[in-house]
Amino acid sequence: MTVGLLALVAFALALACGTIMIYSFWLMLTSIAFWVVRVDEMINLFEGVYAAGRWPVGIYPGWLQGLLTFVVPVAFAVTVPAEALTGRLHGGTLALALALAIALFVLARLVWRTGLRRYGGASA
Repeated sequence: MTVGLLALVAFALALACGTIMIYSFWLMLTSIAFWVVRVDEMINLFEGVYAAGRWPVGIYPGWLQGLLTFVVPVAFAVTVPAEALTGRLHGGTLALALALAIALFVLARLVWRTGLRRYGGASA
């Protein structure tokens, strides 16, 4: 099977979107440290959920597919680039991935800046 130029471009765009989604989610999760002292368990939870992204999202039940796609965007970050390379990616899915990546990035920035504004310092 040969991969065409359009598939490579879609793959690169989907991979960039997936990277932005995972980065944004991770930033929001770690930004909780501004309000909560111990975030170790939450980071372990994220790593466990992230491990679920090793397999195609289609193998999971519907409710878990929704969770891995929209709550923790592991499915978008992993499945969409793979679909682009195999020629099974629809333009609407790529557009949704782009919109979700932008939305998560804006939200992560908002959470981070809010945390910085309310941060009182680690001393005292």
